[in-house]
Amino acid sequence: MVKLYFRQIKIMGRENLPSEGPVILAINHQNALLDALLINALFRRNSFFITRGDIFRSPVMNKILRGLKMLPVYRLRDGYHGIKRNDETFEAARKMLLHGKVLGIFPEGSHSLLYKIRPLKKGVARLAFMTEEATNFTSGLVVVPVGIQYESHFGPGRTLISIGEPIHTSDFKDTYYSDQNLANERFLHVLSERMKGLVIDIQGDYEEIYRQFTDKRIFRNDIADQLKSDQALVQAIEKNTPHIQSNEKVPVYKKVIDVMWHPIWAFIGFLPRHLVNLLVRKFTRDRHYFGTMRFIYSIFIYPIFLLILVVAIRLILH
Repeated sequence: MVKLYFRQIKIMGRENLPSEGPVILAINHQNALLDALLINALFRRNSFFITRGDIFRSPVMNKILRGLKMLPVYRLRDGYHGIKRNDETFEAARKMLLHGKVLGIFPEGSHSLLYKIRPLKKGVARLAFMTEEATNFTSGLVVVPVGIQYESHFGPGRTLISIGEPIHTSDFKDTYYSDQNLANERFLHVLSERMKGLVIDIQGDYEEIYRQFTDKRIFRNDIADQLKSDQALVQAIEKNTPHIQSNEKVPVYKKVIDVMWHPIWAFIGFLPRHLVNLLVRKFTRDRHYFGTMRFIYSIFIYPIFLLILVVAIRLILH
C-alpha cells in the first residue's frame, strides 16, 4: 500500500543495514506515525519502535500501538509517574537488542514539519551504551542513521529514504568507561552530523532560507539527485555564495502528475480523493498528522471504492 500510495518512493543505502545482529535505527521525525509505518513497510528487518508515551493513554490506542510493535517513552511534561515507567521501556528495549532485534528511535524526541535535524535527545545514547555495558561492548550493536525526505508532508508526493553509514558503539568504549557524559556527547555529535547528511537541513534563519530555497529550487528527474541538488542549494544560501544549477526542469514528478490527472483517472478518483480530504479536515486537528491520516484513510477507502466500482460495472454489463 505504501508503494501504491506514494507517487515515487526510493531507498538509498540498503547495504548499510546489517542483515543480522542488534541495530538501533536513528530516524529523523517529520511526519508523525507515517515515519514509522514507512520504515516497517519497506525495510526487510521489521522494527520495534520507541515513541511518545502520551498517545498510549487510551486503552484502545495502547493495544493498537503495541500491536504495531511500539513502546512508550515519557517526557517531563507527562509527569513523574510517566518518567518512572521509562525504566521499564528501556529495559524491554535493551533485552530486545541483546536478542539481536532491530529498534527504531526518533532521537529528535518529537515530530516537526521543518526540513532540519533538531538537537538530539540523550535517550538513544543512553540505550546504546546501556546495552553495550551489559556485554562489555561485545554485543556488536550498531546505530544506523536514517533520513526520510518528503517533498510533501501532507500528500502522496515523492519520498526518499536514505540509510547512512552505521556507527559502531564499541568505538566509544574507552571514552565511555572514562567519562560517560563525554561519550554521550561525542556519540550524539557523530550521529547528528550523519543524519544531517541524509536530508535537507536548514540550520540558519529558517523562514528566510526556506523562502529563497523554494524560489530557486530546480526539480530533478531522480529524487536522490534532487536531494544532492537541494542540499547544495541550501548550503549556498546559508553561506551567501552563488549556486549554479543546470536548467533541467522536467522531473518525473510532473510526468506522474500529468498521468494522474488524465480525465479518466481524475473522474475515477474524484469521490475517494474528496472523501479522504473531508475526513482529514474533519477529524484531524494537528496538521502534523495530516499526512499520516491521509495515508490511513486512503489505504482503506480507495480499495473499497474500486471494489464497488468493479461490482457496479459488472452489474451494468450483465
